[in-house]
Amino acid sequence: MTRSTHETQSEVCESEHIQQDVTLLSAKARALTENLTVYRAIPQQQLRMVGPWCFVDHFGPVATKNYRQFDVAPHPHIGLQTITWLFSGELKHLDSLGYEQPLRRGQLNLMTAGNGISHAEVAEQNLQQPLHGLQLWCALPEQHEQVAPSFEHYRELPHFAIDDVMAELILGKYESYRSPGTTFHPCIAMLLTTPKNAQATIKLNKEFEYALYVVSGSLYLTHPTNAKFNQGHGAHEHEVISLGANRSELTLAFGADTRVMLLGGEAFPQPVTMWWNYVSHNAERIRQADTDWQQGHARFGKVAHYQGERLLGPAIPAGLGVSTSNRKS
Repeated sequence: MTRSTHETQSEVCESEHIQQDVTLLSAKARALTENLTVYRAIPQQQLRMVGPWCFVDHFGPVATKNYRQFDVAPHPHIGLQTITWLFSGELKHLDSLGYEQPLRRGQLNLMTAGNGISHAEVAEQNLQQPLHGLQLWCALPEQHEQVAPSFEHYRELPHFAIDDVMAELILGKYESYRSPGTTFHPCIAMLLTTPKNAQATIKLNKEFEYALYVVSGSLYLTHPTNAKFNQGHGAHEHEVISLGANRSELTLAFGADTRVMLLGGEAFPQPVTMWWNYVSHNAERIRQADTDWQQGHARFGKVAHYQGERLLGPAIPAGLGVSTSNRKS
């Protein structure tokens, strides 16, 4: 998917590189289209990045009648990997490499933008379920930022139990399990689900930063303890628990009908800049990509079978790459 063309400010995404107190944050509601409101978990002022994860939007559920005409026109990406993860509904991915791939619940569409790709997403025919999912962006490390673009689709991913909770490994590895999706930097994306009250102890990599996003239901921390969670408050739908780094395990109590996305990874040594649909360690690469897209440069190719015009972005800001957030020094 694309960020809204109304979002004209660039983001500087970086990590704190430390273990921090457990922090509870709320995702911010944003109108992406007339019928589609998203909840932005990352980036926000208090959580710019989690390992390489620089962008997390939660969309839906949107009734089938309201997304029957769902149509995200061709738009460009550089310097990242994108995952559209569906809990229900169907979309079709079309890109400038020639792929036309339907996406359904539990399947992985992993697009590596690298030096440049364009793609579109449209509603599938014969819709039966509401549209509900997450859009995840994983920034590429500087040494791999300009790799050739690629696309992968997987119908099956590792499923396993962690105590009383079911886990679905979307990207990265967890103990002996490994996702088939290609990664360029140590990271993990794992969905945790339970239909009933349950508890699980999650093993963590002390070198990783972590965050938990509550898609639905409720979540409580048993260990480590924290004042914001000790009195039964917990975290609920559209809330984020930021954990920082230097932890080896985490014990969680889940309410009934709970879905939680665990994201983690090694922090980048330097911040990345994100503007519109571009991510880079070098702001000048974003400026060049924007010029190339506006001028129809061959690096972004064409989405051959898309019926309609491509999407043009907002005017690039003069201060691209300059942070406007109040981060710690």
